[in-house]
Amino acid sequence: MSLSKLRFRLSNIFGASRLAPLKSANSRQIIEEPNFYEPGGFHHVSLGDRLSGKYTVLRKLGYGQYSTVWLAKDSQHQRYVALKILRADCYGGPRDIFEKEVLSKIALVSKSSTHEGRRHVSPLLDQFRHTGPNGNHVCFVFDVQGHHMDFQAAKYEDGKLPLQSVRTIARQLLLGLDFLHRECGVIHTDLKPTNILLELDNADSVISRYLSEVPPRMDSERDPPVPLREVITTPLLSEIKEPRIQIIDFGVASWRHHHLSELIQSPALRAPEVTIGAPWDTPVDIWSLGCLIVEFVQGFVLFSGKASKNGTWTAEDDRVARIMEILGPFPSSFLHRGTRTAELFDEKGNLHRIPDLKRTSLERLLNGTTKPFLKPVDMSDAEVPVFIDFIRGMLQIDPQLRKSAADLLEHKWLKL
Repeated sequence: MSLSKLRFRLSNIFGASRLAPLKSANSRQIIEEPNFYEPGGFHHVSLGDRLSGKYTVLRKLGYGQYSTVWLAKDSQHQRYVALKILRADCYGGPRDIFEKEVLSKIALVSKSSTHEGRRHVSPLLDQFRHTGPNGNHVCFVFDVQGHHMDFQAAKYEDGKLPLQSVRTIARQLLLGLDFLHRECGVIHTDLKPTNILLELDNADSVISRYLSEVPPRMDSERDPPVPLREVITTPLLSEIKEPRIQIIDFGVASWRHHHLSELIQSPALRAPEVTIGAPWDTPVDIWSLGCLIVEFVQGFVLFSGKASKNGTWTAEDDRVARIMEILGPFPSSFLHRGTRTAELFDEKGNLHRIPDLKRTSLERLLNGTTKPFLKPVDMSDAEVPVFIDFIRGMLQIDPQLRKSAADLLEHKWLKL
């Protein structure tokens, strides 16, 4: 079967979410961050700008709903850094977040901790405030990282990452989450491929070479031209002997006992308890991780959702139906905890708008007996049940049945 036909069949079954190849981040982009360049919004940044007296902006690295990120040179320490500039309304306005407090707590705990997971959480190097025409902006300084996991997956024709690399990344992610959950009391709430970055080996020399060989990407159609996002060249996972990852972006992170918001996580990675409005804690990160590892190994999004064309069901209905088709019904004891249960389910635990489900199973889905999904070529028959058991420890509908990061770190699959 051709790749295009396979992706067509995948999109029909699992939705189109991230099945299409990701275009190179260094290709022409028409639209980047939202146009929040107004009072309370983004700070206008130009290449060559100098912030806090020592950070000279060199390139644009990224953007989000609440910030832009820039490659800068730190003249005090003679190193390259990633400079994240928040919207002015993130602090002292209607959009107060916990990022500054969470990053400060992680940095403080890291100083005295011996937990291995602290090395897989992007460390805060510095923070300061910058006043511009649109307001007062909180700024964070981090190490510069390489590709995120979506970018790496797009480099492989079938979207599947090398199995041994996934095993290494899974262990490092669990270490990072265990450190955040147990030592910092922090829930990331937004674990996704773009928030998992590869470390750069010999970062300063790699970045210096990149800057000397690659001219800045600029939107020359605007007057004056504005910088466009770039990605520092990073080897393929299969070419990295010992890949190391960093968990980044705590912009929507929450404390375990003080939540920023009750609606968290990307829809395709959203835990069942969040969907039904039940109490949630660190297991939401474990659910997202389980979904991600399946995505890294199999090359498709496990629980994407797509609304029906005639409006019979919503994308959320479809996503919940897919969870039930693979993992089984939502337990009644679990449904009773949710404030939104009645919106989705009837008294018998059936979905209101999608009553007829085509039952499959995680085993059938992952071991290739449900086509068009195929067992990874680098996974032996003996490894399949071990891998499925590992995934089942994360993908339990009831969060009370999910294993903790510490427990999962002892799993056999990580030691194969």
